Amino acid sequence: MTRIRKAGEGTRLILEVRKYISRLPEKIWFRAMLFSLAAIFAATAAEWIGPLVPYKSDLELASGSVGGILKILASSMLAVIAFSVSIMVSAYGSATSTATPRTIALMLADDRSQNALSTFLGTFLFSIVGIIGLSAGFYDNRGRIILFFATIAVIVLITGTLINWIQQLSTFGRMNDLIERVEKATSKALRWHGQHPFLNAQPPVDIPEDAISLQCDISSGVVTSIDLEALEETAEEHGVTVYLAIHPGKLVYPARPLLYIKGQKAIEVDPQPFRDAILIEHDRSFDQDPRFGLVVLSEIASRALSPAVNDPGTAISVLDSGLRCFEALAQASAEPEDPKFERVHGPEIELSDLFTDFFTKIARDGAAMVEVQQRIQLCLLALAKSWPELFSATASEASRNALARAEEVLVHEPDIADLKARSQKVVDSCEE
Repeated sequence: MTRIRKAGEGTRLILEVRKYISRLPEKIWFRAMLFSLAAIFAATAAEWIGPLVPYKSDLELASGSVGGILKILASSMLAVIAFSVSIMVSAYGSATSTATPRTIALMLADDRSQNALSTFLGTFLFSIVGIIGLSAGFYDNRGRIILFFATIAVIVLITGTLINWIQQLSTFGRMNDLIERVEKATSKALRWHGQHPFLNAQPPVDIPEDAISLQCDISSGVVTSIDLEALEETAEEHGVTVYLAIHPGKLVYPARPLLYIKGQKAIEVDPQPFRDAILIEHDRSFDQDPRFGLVVLSEIASRALSPAVNDPGTAISVLDSGLRCFEALAQASAEPEDPKFERVHGPEIELSDLFTDFFTKIARDGAAMVEVQQRIQLCLLALAKSWPELFSATASEASRNALARAEEVLVHEPDIADLKARSQKVVDSCEE
């Protein structure tokens, strides 16, 4: 029993380490550290590479020429770094106030802003190390020549980075940029869900009455990752079948079952290894949680539809993004992959939940705006017509609900008649 508990603790540790490593590229400090180490190595390696040059260069450098260039780079990069950080902090604050705080994680993981800041910091450290080496007499003539050409290469690099960064600043943190980021993350999660509808496990079935439930053993939190491979190995070891009761994004608490196990010796099995295969954190993430992205998109639309903002155009843009996300789900669902795990029955995410996460909130907050209601009906019709077997029933229900909300607040009869006609088209597509 002790050996099994230790193995379970190791499983949770491995899952946490994998999650941490997978998120490292999203951290600004990680990429900045790699660029900085590469810059320091480039500056110090000039002296080591010098003796390996097979010829004697005729190039002569004026006294202090390399040092002067490095000083200019160091001072200018310090100013650029301070400016870039202030711009990024301002963009984060703008995204929080105009869209939703849930978009900050995607902005922090932006490749172009991380590359820009890391390049500027690496160039600054390259210049500082080069200046120190020149002042200490670390470089001979060949080393100074190599350092000179390395400096030219760095200048070319930062020139391209600056051009890219200036172009990035024109859209970074703007509303269209935020919507596009959330759409991309949501489409990715929905596409994976479409290809692996039950987390790559067996389809859900009715849980046997004699199955043993395993509750959460820690404080409440949100499921962010499930290690299906670890569950499969543990189930195989003990000869049991696992029935997952939750999926990534679900709120769990000590009284809520995480999963059920069934087998001849299920009552004798240590439950900890099964619990440890489920990672519970404080905040949801976009990775394995297809519903979270739809929630964030609907939050952006709700903020835009608030009386203080009154921007139905943004809500319409969000609806168009949501339509493309559901299209990605439908395309991936057309060719699902075969289940990989035999002893685990995965959870099912209902289409009605996905539609509720997205369309219901926008229909509620935009009930009084006919242009928003019209776009909702149009998106639902597009889904019902394009993939009737998948979306028609759910889209029809969502259409009726949106129409009911609009009828409660709209007073202009032609607007109501138009929405009824649009909704009827969605309903009729379900009956075809």
